[in-house]
Amino acid sequence: MFAAMTDNKAHRPAASLPASLLLLPAISLGLLLGAVPTAFAQAKKPAAPATETKRIGKFSGWDAYEHTDKGAKLCYLHAQPQKKEPASAKRGEIYLLVTHKPKEKIRNEVSIYFGYPLKDAIPAQAVIGPTTIEMFTHQEAAWAADAATDQKLVDALRKGKTLVVRGESGRGTKTTDTYDLDGFGQALQAIDKACGVGATS
Repeated sequence: MFAAMTDNKAHRPAASLPASLLLLPAISLGLLLGAVPTAFAQAKKPAAPATETKRIGKFSGWDAYEHTDKGAKLCYLHAQPQKKEPASAKRGEIYLLVTHKPKEKIRNEVSIYFGYPLKDAIPAQAVIGPTTIEMFTHQEAAWAADAATDQKLVDALRKGKTLVVRGESGRGTKTTDTYDLDGFGQALQAIDKACGVGATS
């Protein structure tokens, strides 16, 4: 099962989507800002939630979260780009996640969301300094091909200054998003600790 999730490129989107979709639409602006839904705030005797998400730290532009769903824990970090080009392009939410799912033996799974349907069969690119990694696309998101590439990407993110993400929409519009990596390493350490994942070199 683990090999299919990490090494089979054709099946990676279907296997990876639950890791990210567990967080969406839970990753709403209100949740990211720590807001509590009114219904929960006003409840006199709330039942123990089957699903719970809490922010465990903020590190510059990077937020670290711990998510529990029916006793299964996952941890993730989240950020949005500081610069989006072309600025005039109409897009939905744009962000990057790195997710640990200890129960499924998944760690450092990188997923990037573009806010528009990506062109089929055209890879996205993640560029950190001299390192360029191609990522396969599915609908509005992009992933690395396998666990080894995820690790290479996370190592580069941890050591880099900026991340430049390039994608192309189904209509042919090419976009460039720039993420400031200040705080990424600290956010990664926070989710490593929260999910009991050992640090890597």
